[in-house]
Amino acid sequence: MMRCKMRDLNFFESYIEKREFKLDKKLIYFSLLSLFFFSLIVYTVYYSIMISKETKIVNTLKLTVEDPNILKKVEEIKEKEIEVNEFKMSVDKIKVLDKIIQERDKIDEVLLNKINDNIPEDLFLTSLSIQNGEIYIVGISRDKWSIAEFQKGLESLDDYEEIFVSNISLQNDYYNFSLNITLGSVDNGEIGEEETEN
Repeated sequence: MMRCKMRDLNFFESYIEKREFKLDKKLIYFSLLSLFFFSLIVYTVYYSIMISKETKIVNTLKLTVEDPNILKKVEEIKEKEIEVNEFKMSVDKIKVLDKIIQERDKIDEVLLNKINDNIPEDLFLTSLSIQNGEIYIVGISRDKWSIAEFQKGLESLDDYEEIFVSNISLQNDYYNFSLNITLGSVDNGEIGEEETEN
């Protein structure tokens, strides 16, 4: 007869296996928890170092900003900037005034050429001055007729208010004369007002 080999049954075998498995699970939890705490420590240390560096940079910048020499230079730059702005405003005012003067300036090369074209043959100019919209002419002539002809010829000028001979005197066979030309629409007060408005 054949004998059957009997196998021993162990009722606690399944519990033992489960317990061993439980031990492995605890180890995994512990490892994960350790990793988390390690990461947290590394993260904290890293950010502490970064904050320390940033604090140093901020402190350096603060010292730079509060440095008296730098503050003095900044003030100088601000003053220069104010001066430059004032200069620009002055230049703009001068440009406007120059434009106004050019528009109102009636004494130009054309006018002087017209005066020159009307000088008779026996008349000579010794001086010509221009002031406040008036032209003062001083000259000599061989006769009074040339002076009258010169005055009449000047009446062809544009924009004049008055042309008159203020003085004629005979000296050494020549007549000395003074002639004034007042030009129209030249008002210096208005220029001043426009300058202050701008």
